[in-house]
Amino acid sequence: AIKSFVSHCAALLTDEVVQRLLPPLPSAVDLLTQLTSIYKSYGNPLKTSSTVYRHKLYELLAVLPPKTYEGSFCAVLKELVADLTVPDSQIDASAFLLPPLCHENDLLLLGPLLQETDHRFIEEQLLLGNSIAGGSLEYDPYSIYEKVAKGDSVPKPLPPVLSVISAATRLFGVMFSHVAESHRLQVLEQLLNSIKQTKGSRQQIVQLNVLSAFSTSLKHLANCKGSLGPEEVRRSAVTLVVGALESNNPLLRCAAAECLARLAQVVADSAFTSGLAQVSFDKLKSARDVVSRTGHSLALGCLYRYLGGIGSTQHLNACVGILYTLSQDSTSPDVQAWALHSLSLIVDLAGPLYHVHVEPTLSLVLMLLLTVPPTYAEVHQSLGRCLNALITTLGPELQGSSTTVSALRTSCLLGCAVMQDNPDCLVQAQAISCLQQLHMFAPRHVNLSSLVSCLCVNLCSSYLLLRRAVVACLRQLVQREAAEVSEYAVALVKESREDFTPDVNIREIGLEGALLGLLDKELDRRLCQDIKETLTHMLTSMAVEKLSFWLKLCKDVLAASADFNTVASVDTTQEEETAKVDDASVLTSDSDERFHPFSNPRWSTRVFAAECICKIISQCENAGSGHFDLTLAQERKQRDSRDDFLVLHLADLIRMAFMAATDHSDQLRLSGLQTLLIVVRKFAAVPEPEFPGHVILEQYQANVGAALRPAFAPETPPDVTAKACQASVCSAWIASGVVSDLNDLRRVHQLLVSSLVKVQAGKEAQSQQYNESTSTMELLAVLKAWAEVYIVAVEKQKNQDDAHNHCLKIANSAEESYRDVTLSASGLLDLVQADLGTLSKLWLAALQDFALLTLPSEYASQLPAEGGTFYTAETIENARPHYYNSWALILYAAALWLTSTGFIIADPDEGVTNLSRPVTPTTMCQDSSTRPLVKSPEDVNTDRFHLILGISVEFLCSPRSDAAMENIIACLRALQTLFDVPWPRSKIGGDQELGVELLNVLHRLILTRESPDIQLAALEVVRLILFAAQEHVKEKRRSAEVDDGAAEKETLPEFGEGKDTGGLVPGKSLVFATLELCVCILVRQLPQLNPKLTCSPAVQSGKHLLLSEDGSRLVAAALVILSDVPAICSPEG
Repeated sequence: AIKSFVSHCAALLTDEVVQRLLPPLPSAVDLLTQLTSIYKSYGNPLKTSSTVYRHKLYELLAVLPPKTYEGSFCAVLKELVADLTVPDSQIDASAFLLPPLCHENDLLLLGPLLQETDHRFIEEQLLLGNSIAGGSLEYDPYSIYEKVAKGDSVPKPLPPVLSVISAATRLFGVMFSHVAESHRLQVLEQLLNSIKQTKGSRQQIVQLNVLSAFSTSLKHLANCKGSLGPEEVRRSAVTLVVGALESNNPLLRCAAAECLARLAQVVADSAFTSGLAQVSFDKLKSARDVVSRTGHSLALGCLYRYLGGIGSTQHLNACVGILYTLSQDSTSPDVQAWALHSLSLIVDLAGPLYHVHVEPTLSLVLMLLLTVPPTYAEVHQSLGRCLNALITTLGPELQGSSTTVSALRTSCLLGCAVMQDNPDCLVQAQAISCLQQLHMFAPRHVNLSSLVSCLCVNLCSSYLLLRRAVVACLRQLVQREAAEVSEYAVALVKESREDFTPDVNIREIGLEGALLGLLDKELDRRLCQDIKETLTHMLTSMAVEKLSFWLKLCKDVLAASADFNTVASVDTTQEEETAKVDDASVLTSDSDERFHPFSNPRWSTRVFAAECICKIISQCENAGSGHFDLTLAQERKQRDSRDDFLVLHLADLIRMAFMAATDHSDQLRLSGLQTLLIVVRKFAAVPEPEFPGHVILEQYQANVGAALRPAFAPETPPDVTAKACQASVCSAWIASGVVSDLNDLRRVHQLLVSSLVKVQAGKEAQSQQYNESTSTMELLAVLKAWAEVYIVAVEKQKNQDDAHNHCLKIANSAEESYRDVTLSASGLLDLVQADLGTLSKLWLAALQDFALLTLPSEYASQLPAEGGTFYTAETIENARPHYYNSWALILYAAALWLTSTGFIIADPDEGVTNLSRPVTPTTMCQDSSTRPLVKSPEDVNTDRFHLILGISVEFLCSPRSDAAMENIIACLRALQTLFDVPWPRSKIGGDQELGVELLNVLHRLILTRESPDIQLAALEVVRLILFAAQEHVKEKRRSAEVDDGAAEKETLPEFGEGKDTGGLVPGKSLVFATLELCVCILVRQLPQLNPKLTCSPAVQSGKHLLLSEDGSRLVAAALVILSDVPAICSPEG
């Protein structure tokens, strides 16, 4: 439990908490030291328990800071050395202990047993042997929530006798790097003596354990930039590693070579590194046995791996000379394979220094490719790695046209062709990787047609590494030539020149469909990611040109769901009464389709298909307006039948979104709702040409309603309901204006009403099945959706009122049509109005929570101990993102509601519920008993005013660079709405400092945001602040006149800025701040107004650039504000 807490709750692990965890440790270590005697007393029944105890204690100590148990170092190290040198098990665990300590490139030398395959788990069971099953949860049930090892998809706990060795090596690595240097020498000598004193297979097991532990310690020293110690420690370390380099176990030799590289990294001394290289040189000159030659040749290649590359020409020449000789030793394929692999590492590490050796090395590689029998697959694989490294070294030079470069390029292509004909699949994978590199550096010289042919043939190979190479190459090719690759693939299949496997159905569904099919069957994460990226590149390049093809592909994937037949029969009785006849085809699958290329695809594949639909819509949006204009699309289609437009496939889009949104998979439902949202937003305003005054989406009301309803069911998970609201699918549909009939509107509105019941219940009634933050996410998403609907309802009502007034001025002929439109707008507002009393309280409570969560960290101790209205104190960090996602629209809606009441009506229950308590540090943590039970309406309104103003100013002061423009606009509109009514204007007009501060904030916003919409909205707020100041000055003058009675007008004091002196104080003057802001706008749009810019070439040229439409509006707004400035000044001002 302590280990899990330390590993997974690092944020809670303060020094105080660590100290509270430490008291049991000394006792635990004491028990560890006495386990041997206890085991002798009680025998075998305690064997497994004592082993598990050791394992768990070692794991705990490895994750705790070493300083916390420094006093127990000696006792624990003694036990660790005993475990490593006198193991209970005689099982060779090298296949499990050593691979994580080896470099992944070196593991390729060890044959297929340790390479990544689709049946890796079975291979691991065979490696373990001795009738012991690996990966069983009975060994360690806690592993089910631990992070799995790299490359694994599931936890694979080892038997206790092996897992304790693994834990001991990790703990030794941590402790060895923290013990005194003198103590290190003693430990190393003890380990070396233990290896010498054992014989046979037992010696190899001890050597394996000791090297694993020492290699781990070197990794820790390298990470913390530590020192190994004096010369004696280094000498012992070299003896330990060189002994393992000459082990009969090839995996141990690989690990020793990596350990030698880490040793050179830690010591970081060129003389020491040269000494290590000389040891291997001397050994290779004299040794004739395969073991020594393979181990030391690999050591030469690894030595400079962590030293930034090879910088010595002398060392490079010596390495190349020896490795050339070893690679031609035809008596031992193992020596050849290891020497060539080491040579490939040398080529990579030498970089530009290797250029002088490129031609002879390439000749050697070609000669060996042609002379070494194909049965020696490991030699050919190493040759492939050498060729790949040489191509990388040559790089862009391969594009040259000189005779030398042309010969080198031809040699590379010839080497690739030889490897392609090799029967070994891993050699073929190397050939594809080399061709990929050649295509990157010299694309004109690679035959794309033959390369695509090779890739298609091997697309569904049974070898994982070959499939990875194929897809990685495809991913690179389609970034440049997606259309050509797709065409070549289809053409090759139609010509039937290649033997394609039945799994690759390129003839019917193209290369894109074949990749989708492979994605559905593939389990390897890395390969799946590459397939997705390949398809995304192809979609980006070709989706607009092959629109029907891509949409059909996505539809086939989504429609092939096994459970869609049940989903399609979703109860849509109410909607279907008014739906058109052809809508039935949208809710049912095609029964007449004879060919289904995808049979029951996995949910992850269908999610990707839904994401592809969203990307297709985005690509069409960038391609032109014709995709969202039915009239224009039909005209162009008649002119050229090959043209295709997205709007013509709207029925398919709705159908696919419906299928995804009503699936049984929650992830797919989320993707379906997102797709539905995008479709609604993009097509909401598209008119229906056959029925003027109507939009094209009206015929799909039943479908959208049926897709939304399941998301609001009581048993639906919170994230799905939140998506339906948070992505504003429901609110976007209501607000889009598509639904004009009040009964249809009421049915969709009822879904939001049902979700509001959950919000009213509050966090106390949340389900215990999910984390508390999911409840916060759902509740805020519901409130945000209601806010959007309310905002749209109010704005529509306002627009229609303006239109009505305009119509009355012109004629009464529009009265009938106006009545119909008004019915829709007032109907939507009436629907919201019924719940507005509840919503307003909840919105203000959510804003209050948000204000608390945005306080600086120094006020953290003053936050309410029990949490806020919609979040708990324990999940405060998880709740923050949900508030940041929702606050802006809620703020705007709350401001609209407050202004609709004119700040006159105060809720009689407000004093009791106290939902709008002021957000200030002094009142945040007051106990309910110390707060006033009843507040006056003036106090309540003041608190609400400062809540909205405070949140707005806090956000606008320093909006993050990634802040959404919608949030800034919503915040500015909330301020506009706030200052639209007299009472808030009296507050801002009577507090000049507050007005100046707000103007400075708006000035900074205009300087940092170039968007015309933001700047126009900010100028409107400035105008209202100035208007508030005008009202304040007028009121003061009127009051003074009334108070003075019949006094002469000349004796009245001057009001307004400047007073009797006419002075304006920067930083305190409202007039100065306004002038500063307006001049900023004018100079940005008309630079010639600034004398300092008159010398610039643009101004001197005399060319008066015409203002854009947005620029004209900005200049006009600034001039209107400037014309109002004198009204708040005294005559002298």
